[in-house]
Amino acid sequence: MDNQIKIKLRLDHNVTYVDGRLCGSVYKEFKKALGYHPEGSMWMIESVKKKREKAEREGKKTKYFGEWDGLISTVCYSKEHCKCFKPKSGTHFPTGLISRAISFFKDYDINYTIEDIRNKYEMCPDILSMSSEYESRDYQEEVVQKALKQTRGIIQMATGSGKSPTAADIISKIGLFPVVFYVTSKDLLWQAKSELEKFILKDGKNIEVGVIGDGKKDIKDVNIMTVQTAVVALGGTYKKFDDEDRKQQIEDFYKNDNEVINLIKNTKVMVADECQHVVSETYQMVSDASENCQYKFAMSATPFRNLNDDILIEGCFGKKIIDINASYLIKKKYLVKPEILFLHTKKSKYKNYIDAYKYGIVHNELRNNWIRDIVKTLSEQNRNTLILCKQIKHGNILEKLIPNSFFLHGSHSNKQRKEHLDKMRENKVNITIASVIFDEGINVKSLDALVLAGAGKSQTRALQRIGRTLRPYPGKENAIIIDFYDDCKYLREHSDRRRKIYMTEPEFVIKDAYWKN
Repeated sequence: MDNQIKIKLRLDHNVTYVDGRLCGSVYKEFKKALGYHPEGSMWMIESVKKKREKAEREGKKTKYFGEWDGLISTVCYSKEHCKCFKPKSGTHFPTGLISRAISFFKDYDINYTIEDIRNKYEMCPDILSMSSEYESRDYQEEVVQKALKQTRGIIQMATGSGKSPTAADIISKIGLFPVVFYVTSKDLLWQAKSELEKFILKDGKNIEVGVIGDGKKDIKDVNIMTVQTAVVALGGTYKKFDDEDRKQQIEDFYKNDNEVINLIKNTKVMVADECQHVVSETYQMVSDASENCQYKFAMSATPFRNLNDDILIEGCFGKKIIDINASYLIKKKYLVKPEILFLHTKKSKYKNYIDAYKYGIVHNELRNNWIRDIVKTLSEQNRNTLILCKQIKHGNILEKLIPNSFFLHGSHSNKQRKEHLDKMRENKVNITIASVIFDEGINVKSLDALVLAGAGKSQTRALQRIGRTLRPYPGKENAIIIDFYDDCKYLREHSDRRRKIYMTEPEFVIKDAYWKN
């Protein structure tokens, strides 16, 4: 360890520049401290090793099979990135990781100073206020106070905890404009607009919230924008966040739109809903473009990933500042308790994952009939039931199989989705089959039964989906969740993952039922 090392950290809103030189061994450890090993990296390392050994045995050049330790680091070196400061080193890292960097420097006895070059804006708490619709709970007040004190961070709040009104309270108490609340779908765009307009007042009247997305561009002081629209405006190409996410049509007229670009760049308050998507390349582009944003918050019931890359969320927004989990809210009687029944299917063998999903789930007659019979029982109990599937083909099969059901998917218009959601809220329909368009942010308080017909390995989606059913509603005493333990090589691991994430919530009741021949 070299206690003679002296560096200066220059902080802007997105990037921290390292002015000074870290010696080779220290720099390597610094990259590790601010890095991660992606899911499957050990497999990739082994694969490269085998290719290199094979090339050596065959006497071929091995320059394309170099050594890699599996680490991806957020620490980078680029002279161009730091040109305006002309430091001795072009090392830089995301400002959200400043706490990790400082801990590293202290552990290595490295002398450092900090120069904060960020724009500073004083809060104006008297400009906006909250309507009588908002009845603040104790934990929501704690979230707001911590957010105002920290000015940035990750806010973990379970589904049903009131993320939207809490975000509205944060926005109203900061009182700076412009504000952009980012969402990841057209459905959430209009839902968030309605929520913020209901809660935030200016001069005693409900504010009008701007909308940028779904073919609309109406910029106000407080705005809702789809992140896909922001990406297109910034000149990027919209990509799906992951394999399960739906495709979304992005209108060409947003491309390189100067008004939208200026809004993004000059935003003083940024809130990212469903922040687990921030690690996507597209969302990070939006975060990096928000160069004047002082107040930066990420909100989600599940601000983590299955890919070991959670550090990228922290890089954009800073460390987690609070965690309000479902079990805490169940104990407080703010949410109802779920009873999760794992149905163990008949043991099967398939030659690959594609066949396992096709014949073990989509075209599994025994499994689909089991779903039909369960839904019939739930319907007889007057349960408002949602059946989630992954593939359109599976949804069509279930719709034909289950009487009085309706399959809602991405091909339906925004108007059709809204009309059906309203019917669900009014208990005019009680059996809905839906694709992944209902995975996030859908608020139907009367929903009290969920059938996870499509399986899947995502731990974040597992909690998000269950959270849809936990909101309190008159006459609602609990929520029934039906999940499947698909007993075959390629699906068993996914079932185990979901079960493990359920077990992190001590108030979740988990039971098992087994297929009988």
